[in-house]
Amino acid sequence: MEDLNLGMFKAYDIRTKNQNLTDSLRTRLCHALALYCRDVLKVPSVVVCRDARLHVPQIAEDLASVMIQAGLTVYLNPLPASTCQFYYTCMKYKDSAGIMLTASHNPGEYIGAKLVSKGLFPIAMDYGPEGGIRKVMQYYVGNYRVEETEGKPKGKCVVINEMNNYIDYSMKLAGVKEGSLKGLKVMFEFLSGAAGTEVALAFQKAGADITVRNVVPDGYFRSGDPNPIIESSVAPARQAMREGDFDIGFCFDGDGDRMDFMDSDGKQIVPGLNMSIIIDKLLPIYNGQKRDFYADVKAIPVSLCEIAKHGVNVHIIRNGHSFIKAKLRDNCDKGFFSSEEESAHYYVNLPYDENHPEKGYAAVESTLFFALVTARSYIENPAAYKRAREIQDSIFRVREWPILCEAAPEKMPEILKKVENRMRELGAIIIDRMEDGSDLDATLMRFNLPERFTSDTCIEGVTWGQVAQRISRSEDAMARWEVVSNSREECERLNNEVKKIVSEYVDAGFARFGHED
Repeated sequence: MEDLNLGMFKAYDIRTKNQNLTDSLRTRLCHALALYCRDVLKVPSVVVCRDARLHVPQIAEDLASVMIQAGLTVYLNPLPASTCQFYYTCMKYKDSAGIMLTASHNPGEYIGAKLVSKGLFPIAMDYGPEGGIRKVMQYYVGNYRVEETEGKPKGKCVVINEMNNYIDYSMKLAGVKEGSLKGLKVMFEFLSGAAGTEVALAFQKAGADITVRNVVPDGYFRSGDPNPIIESSVAPARQAMREGDFDIGFCFDGDGDRMDFMDSDGKQIVPGLNMSIIIDKLLPIYNGQKRDFYADVKAIPVSLCEIAKHGVNVHIIRNGHSFIKAKLRDNCDKGFFSSEEESAHYYVNLPYDENHPEKGYAAVESTLFFALVTARSYIENPAAYKRAREIQDSIFRVREWPILCEAAPEKMPEILKKVENRMRELGAIIIDRMEDGSDLDATLMRFNLPERFTSDTCIEGVTWGQVAQRISRSEDAMARWEVVSNSREECERLNNEVKKIVSEYVDAGFARFGHED
């Protein structure tokens, strides 16, 4: 009996190695997706886009064919496009469901799909009508098939491409006009992913002097895994920044929804600090009516202080792309406008119609918009980025590192609880819930830091530390930790306390240390 590869149904999307999705399983999946769109979401049409991966063209063809058989209209962009351009396309066809064929930042042998319902409502495991991805999995396991009904018309395929409209929309909202970035020298590393065309065209239109690396979409990802957090993939770009004459630089992942921002030395400016600078460019979009911001669990505390200084209310949110976009969407009317994750993801509520915000907002990722806003902010206030670099250099951080518990996944909660108890013994305040009472799906342990940051918060003159821990929802049997402090000794001390506990389980054979980002 064929292995059904149920592990591809992840917390936030569908993702697997291509070799594990045989022809018969691919057909099975396409039928499950079509049935979910037609019978559960009850949409008349579906937007289908794809990134640069080698194996997604066949899935796109098969999926479109089955959707048409199911009586649905398929709005198909056959060319490589970023996930962010896909979200914009769904905004233009907001009564449609959407399927983005991508495996994000994973190596080239992976394929997958991200799903949204009409109005860009994110679909995830146990999130969305009838359980979201879980319902798709049920159709898949049951091998349910789209049956042609006599006398019932088939759907049709409409070929579309919204790239130029996406560029114009992003430039207008970012306040970037043609030629307004003239004189700015920018280097882009696209890692052979899908975002290169749209970003390069936009910056050329804005007049920037750009240099592009690995701009041609290539699913072989010859320059390395398309993930800006993997240093071996982006090291050549950082070196080019140091050796060249550039003001700023950007690295993007395979599907273009991660944006790693670099200063002229090739040093990443973490998303939280970048957000603390560009946030004044976002607030006018909402005429001052939205001032609530979701910050990543792992955000550096000084970033939260800097953001709060702008009169913005800072709220900690759990990780997860679908969850963050859902929270932004659901709380848009309550004043929430944007969010960030330290993994180089930026989120924002953008108006469906830039000229008529009364038509509503969609919670999306848009690296083109954020790259343009960042470039504009740099031109208008380069000193702010110099200060951000100084702040960042004064902080000591052990980037998020993992353990894998394939041998004993049931041990992960036990390990995390021991770490939490030890941090409490050392005097940490423990935060494991969001302000609305929902599960943070992580534990934030803070020393000499407040639970909430406001415009009056001051953490200068004290030694502070923060430990963030979580079980990964996108990788199997993995737990992660990140430690940050304004003291090297404190950072090392806290990290060693965590590793001391984790090492007991590694030595016992229950876990192993994984690759440190």
